[in-house]
Amino acid sequence: MMDFFNDLPTLPYIFKALLIFFAAIMLLRIAGKRSLAETTVSEAVLRISIGAVLIQPLALKNEWQAIYAGTLLIIGIVILAKIQIWIPKSRKFINGVPSVLISDGQMKLEELKKARLTTDELQGSLRLKNIGNVEDVELAILESNGKISTTVKPNKAPATKEDIQKILDILAQNGIRPSSQNQSQAKTPPLFQEAYNEGDMVENIPPIN
Repeated sequence: MMDFFNDLPTLPYIFKALLIFFAAIMLLRIAGKRSLAETTVSEAVLRISIGAVLIQPLALKNEWQAIYAGTLLIIGIVILAKIQIWIPKSRKFINGVPSVLISDGQMKLEELKKARLTTDELQGSLRLKNIGNVEDVELAILESNGKISTTVKPNKAPATKEDIQKILDILAQNGIRPSSQNQSQAKTPPLFQEAYNEGDMVENIPPIN
């Protein structure tokens, strides 16, 4: 196999740089949107390794060639951005399309599978957004850049200062003074309780002698 690649003709430097640039785009598209999101240590090492392998053909002899190669890659990025502006339909082939992971409080397991995400990872992303229950989510979308955007159901959205002030004004008009006494104790949201229970189980595992 290596002999086959060695027999291939060597491309001019400009075409070699552009070929590696577009090959890297295709590899990241094959890897999926998950490869663009925040990664673990092992996944980060893998991405760095792929980059190191791809850049080997551009082994440079001096700093001028490094500047030249860098300039070509930047030009490639600019051209790619212009193509997406000029031909909007090309965006879905270059960047992919958003994926709906949660709709009306229900996880879309098939979309999670396509995105190579586990339910635990999705729940972790919701916790980072201070969302304590999957059922509170109206929509959760995996964007083309690998980030997850969410909207909660209207009755679960946090009240704004304006909302609170309106309620206080209505109470004041009716001669009612708000009291902080006798408030019910807040319950731990399910997603946070689940993570707490898992951590508690790990801590309670007896050591192996």
